[in-house]
Amino acid sequence: MLRNQAGQKNRSIMDTPRAHNSKDGKDSRFVTEADWIPSFWNYLLGLDREDLIAELIQNDLDQDATRTVISFEKNRLVCEGNGEPVDAKGWQRLRKIQGAGDSVPAKRGKIGVKNHGLKTAFTIGDELKLMSAGRSIVQTLYANERNKPPHPGASPRPIPDPRAPTDGCRIVIWYRTAPVEPTQGEANVLGTIRQQEIDEMFLSACASAPEQFAGIVSPEVVTRYEVVLQHWRLGEARFLFSCTRPRKIERRIEIFRRLCTVNGTVSSLPEDLQEQAARRLVRLKGRLGQRVADFFRRGRYFFAEVSWPIDRRGKPRTGTGRFRYPIGYPHDSHEARTGHGAYFNAPFASDNQGKFLFGTRMSTRWVGSG
Repeated sequence: MLRNQAGQKNRSIMDTPRAHNSKDGKDSRFVTEADWIPSFWNYLLGLDREDLIAELIQNDLDQDATRTVISFEKNRLVCEGNGEPVDAKGWQRLRKIQGAGDSVPAKRGKIGVKNHGLKTAFTIGDELKLMSAGRSIVQTLYANERNKPPHPGASPRPIPDPRAPTDGCRIVIWYRTAPVEPTQGEANVLGTIRQQEIDEMFLSACASAPEQFAGIVSPEVVTRYEVVLQHWRLGEARFLFSCTRPRKIERRIEIFRRLCTVNGTVSSLPEDLQEQAARRLVRLKGRLGQRVADFFRRGRYFFAEVSWPIDRRGKPRTGTGRFRYPIGYPHDSHEARTGHGAYFNAPFASDNQGKFLFGTRMSTRWVGSG
């Protein structure tokens, strides 16, 4: 430390922190690092395979599909949608084993923006292949080969694949035949998937499909959507969702009806579903309004909706009532229940596992409400 003639201390240049910018403009005094592999294994343990079907359909919905076929084959699950092919930014996200929004662009105006949903595939398998636009990419839990400890990774780039569709998207997940025991982090194990578990997953998806997916059809957005669930032994179930044109009853308030017709060869299929819906347009406010999915947007407004089941004469029926975005949150989650016997469909905030944010540890809000 230097002193002037009066004996007072002069502040040295070394005493004042200064930014040292690197060539990319970042302050070289700091680094941004994360030893994320151990936490990734914990993240996978928090996922529920019952959510996989919803995540696959949401992925197709974000690609503007109108039909999704999910086949439970003997050794693998195959999902095929008729939406738009994966674009350049989509391939960039798919090479990331987790996350988007910084080094790779997040989806804009879509429902799934965190690049987390497809990881639900790892609840039943060790590897998934996504095929689209004549190319394919692989995400795996064994990036360092099968004879070495598990380590998550993805293909560095999509490769030409003659089996890949030119339009839409096909996802293939091979069932896990041996337990996965990571060597990093806590002593976690991802267990082998038994055929009985796959059967139960299929039957559960069939039973919950009408209520869970009714919200994906909405006037002026998606007016018809077909979900087909196939099982190599248990049969096939078809769910055709449709809606009527809206009718204005008050300023910024509209009503319409939904219908889900059910048919197929699976035993004990649920009944057809009819709903009466009312939606209100709410002005977008604040920065959070920029994050509202296009599904819910109407220019400077977004809509929030309430719906309830009705019988053939239009009279209300008893319902459990759950939140939707626009796919219903998990049917076994008490936090996802509205408590009113009606369904609420709006741009709700979700956590990293796609669960509805509610209560003291989560905030109940519409993302666009400011």
